[in-house]
Amino acid sequence: MAFETYIDAAVSAGLLEVHEGVETLDQHPLLNGAPYKAFRQSIDLDERRRAGTFFSGPEIADKLAAAIRLKVSSDAVVMDPTCGLGDLLLAYASGLPIRRTLVETLDFWGCRLAGMDTRSDLVRMTKVRLLFLARARGRFSEATNDLDGLFPLIAVGDALKDTDRLAAADAFLFNPPFGQVQSETEQPWAKGQINAAAIFLATLIAHRKPAAPIAAILPEVLRCGSRYGRFRDFVSDAGLTGPFEPMGRFDAWTDVDVFWTLLQPGVKTALWRNMQAPCADTVGDRFIVRVGTVVPHRHDEVGVTRPFLCAKTTPAWAERFEAVGRRRFDGTVFKPPFVVIRRTSSPSDRSRAVGSIIVGNQDVAVENHLIVARPKSGTLADCRALLRVLKSSATTDHLNHAIRCRHLTTVSVASLPWRASNV
Repeated sequence: MAFETYIDAAVSAGLLEVHEGVETLDQHPLLNGAPYKAFRQSIDLDERRRAGTFFSGPEIADKLAAAIRLKVSSDAVVMDPTCGLGDLLLAYASGLPIRRTLVETLDFWGCRLAGMDTRSDLVRMTKVRLLFLARARGRFSEATNDLDGLFPLIAVGDALKDTDRLAAADAFLFNPPFGQVQSETEQPWAKGQINAAAIFLATLIAHRKPAAPIAAILPEVLRCGSRYGRFRDFVSDAGLTGPFEPMGRFDAWTDVDVFWTLLQPGVKTALWRNMQAPCADTVGDRFIVRVGTVVPHRHDEVGVTRPFLCAKTTPAWAERFEAVGRRRFDGTVFKPPFVVIRRTSSPSDRSRAVGSIIVGNQDVAVENHLIVARPKSGTLADCRALLRVLKSSATTDHLNHAIRCRHLTTVSVASLPWRASNV
C-alpha cells in the first residue's frame, strides 16, 4: 500500500469510525510502529537517507518528552520543528490532560502542541495519530469531520526558513535530520559539508525564546567530533548547558550513533563532556599524534616518489609492516618506526583502536584515514608497547565512554591512559 493511501485510510478511520471500545495504546497500529513500517515500505532507503527521514521511536520519544514535562508549565506550547510521523509529539501528548469530550480534548491539545515538517503527508499523519491517541486515552466514540482544522499549530513548514514559528514555542522536542549537507548560509563554526543536525540546532538556538528548553536526540559526532568543537562552543556561548546520555545506534536502518540531551540556560560549562578522571600518564605524553597528511582525491601526485600507506592495504595489528604502496607526494611524511591507527571506528567493534607498527628505512606518506602515533623516544619498543595498549579491552572501554561517533580523533587517541599492566 502506498503511503498516501495508508494515510487516507487512517484519516477516514480517525474521523468517521465510531468505536464502542477503542484499542489500548500498545495495541492500536497507528500508535505503535505501523506508520513507520508503512513509510519504509513506500519510500526507498536511499531517498530516506538523503532526506534524513528516520523517526524517533518510543524509547527516545518517551525520554525526551519526560525531560520536557519537568521544565514547562501545563499551558506551555511545545513544538517539534521537524515532526515527521509525530512520535515526539505523541509521547508528550500522552501526559496531557483528557477533557470531558473528544472535541474539548482536541481543542485543549491543539493549543499546546506545535510542529512542522516540509512533507504534507507527514503532517497529516502526525495529526491523525494524535487524534487516535486522544480517542484511545479518553475512550471517545464520537465522530469528527475535519482533520485540517485540528491542531492548528501543526502545519507544513521548514524549520530553517519559517523561523518566526520557532519564536512562538515555549519548549522543543527535537530529532533533526542527521545527513551531510551543504549549508545554504555561511556558518561561523564550520564550512563545506556539514551535518544537518548542527544546522537545524543552530537555527533553533538563534530563533527560540531565550528561556525555551530543547530536549534533543543528536548524532554523536556533534558531541565528540573534533570538527564540531567550534559548534559546541557556539552552543555553550548561547548560554545553553545540560545533561546528556549516549543512546547507541539510532535504529536498524540508520547507521548513526546518537545521544540525547536537555539544553537549557545555565552556568557555562564544557558542553557534553564526559567527566572522566584525569590520567597522569597518557599516550600523548609518549607519542606525537596526528592525522595522516595525504588526501588522495585532493593532493596531486607531485614531488618525490615515496612509500605510501592507506587504511585498505595496511593489515590490522601488524608488528612489523613495511609500506608496499608508492606514490609521489611533496607534503609532510613520517619516519619509521611509528604506529598507525584506523580512524574509522564504531562502538560495535570488538577493538576501537586498531593499530599496526610501521617499519622501514624511508620516510612514508600516510593517508588521512589513518592516525599516526610517532614515539618521542624513536624506539620500536615503545611502538610495541602502544600496540598492547591499543589491543586492551580497557582502551576499548575508555573510547566507548569518551567518543561514540564513527571516527577516532587525535585528541581521543592522545588522551588514552597509558596503563602499566598493558605494557
